[in-house]
Amino acid sequence: MARSEAARDAVVRFAIAARAPFPWPALLAYLDMRLIDGYERIADACYERRGEGYALRVRHDARRGALQVEAQGMTRAAARARVEPLFSPRHDGHAIDAALARDALLAPRIARCPGFRPLGCWSAFELCLRTVIGQQVTVAAARTLMARLLARCGEPTPARVAAANLDALGMPGARVAAIRAFAAAVAAGDIALDAAWPALNERLSRQPGFGPWTRAYLAIRLGRDADAFPDSDIGLLRAAGIATPKALRARAEAWRPYRGHAATLLWALAP
Repeated sequence: MARSEAARDAVVRFAIAARAPFPWPALLAYLDMRLIDGYERIADACYERRGEGYALRVRHDARRGALQVEAQGMTRAAARARVEPLFSPRHDGHAIDAALARDALLAPRIARCPGFRPLGCWSAFELCLRTVIGQQVTVAAARTLMARLLARCGEPTPARVAAANLDALGMPGARVAAIRAFAAAVAAGDIALDAAWPALNERLSRQPGFGPWTRAYLAIRLGRDADAFPDSDIGLLRAAGIATPKALRARAEAWRPYRGHAATLLWALAP
């Protein structure tokens, strides 16, 4: 067997310490609705990801306080670099939970699920793509649209998405054009998705399809901005029982500097 084949077939197993409280079932439940079908799934209380030449499985060992990772076709460093940004296992939520629990809207959510945190992402490109696709549609509809797109291009890489036929996907033409332009810009190196968030945010602000709501959402999950807040989000307005973005902004002043965490609690957890 050639060395490259042996490396591809090798399985690495390792643990990543996960600071308690680590609400694994709730995190998986939130992620479950946002998976990329064909590449990700939740099974047997594990997160699984498969792609061209690799497979990865993550479970939480509560007794040991660790994420147990098993990866094939990936080095330990590469697997860790995917898992840690996705699940934030070292997140220390005690101060955040204590601050937000003073609010009657958030307190029952925190009491039921301490340690809940914004999830990151497997791939910055995938998250940006999914966020644009999800504009003004339900989470379930966005998942369906993403599946349709992947049926055209296979694994979602910038070059493949840029080259794919995206006609008749069931999205407005302007959104399809924005996806094409974004994928082409990333493929050409005009957008550096690994840049620091302030620089990336500024660059995305000049990209069609990346308005304030989209960038605020990305700021929470990709930029790790604890205070980012997409105040026009319909789901937040409904969860908070508030009619207008202006009123929601006023209500959210009490949540500073953790408005991004508050938004995640409202999206993910029933009261």
